[in-house]
Amino acid sequence: MIDLVNHIKARIALPLPGVNAQIKMAPKGRSIQLSPPENAKESGVLILLFMEQNQWHTLLMRRTEDGSTHGGQISFPGGKREEADVDIIETALRECEEEIGVEQTAVQLLGCLTPLYIPPSNFNVTPVLGVVAGDLNVTISEREVQEIIKVPLSFLFDDAIKGMKSVSTSSGIQIETPVYSLDHAQLVWGATAMMISELEYLVKEMVS
Repeated sequence: MIDLVNHIKARIALPLPGVNAQIKMAPKGRSIQLSPPENAKESGVLILLFMEQNQWHTLLMRRTEDGSTHGGQISFPGGKREEADVDIIETALRECEEEIGVEQTAVQLLGCLTPLYIPPSNFNVTPVLGVVAGDLNVTISEREVQEIIKVPLSFLFDDAIKGMKSVSTSSGIQIETPVYSLDHAQLVWGATAMMISELEYLVKEMVS
């Protein structure tokens, strides 16, 4: 447990792979905008790492079908920065507690991955990495969260679950995109997949 945490903390202090890792899971034909527009909204998501059955896991969630740009999609807990938030880390922690009930004090912060601009929603998203020691206690907000999905990192980072799929965007357009296929009904794609790709790069450095 300690080895992975220490590796990530040390690795985040160095230059990150950024676009080179994110682009591997970007939708077909999408370019990555390095500088978001001035009117972009700041957002933070929390990538939680925790041990379960002697394996490292992360937690994803499927958002409710609420008609929003990312409704019904699988993502990390997170959301828009509020004026009262001290920084984007507080945003990620607050949103995670609101959506899935993980108390902010239970999360040990490891650092941040490379921010990613999402054109459809005009969000500039910062992925915040944190680890929960001990049991992960979750209480979902039924208004925002349809289900939670606990995924072993060994499964998530297996190349066998990656592939190209045709998915429907919030505007009803079909696009070809790389996905992580958790099962036939659980496809992780878009910005969330691009964030996972950078985390995968860092974790696999440890064992390469």
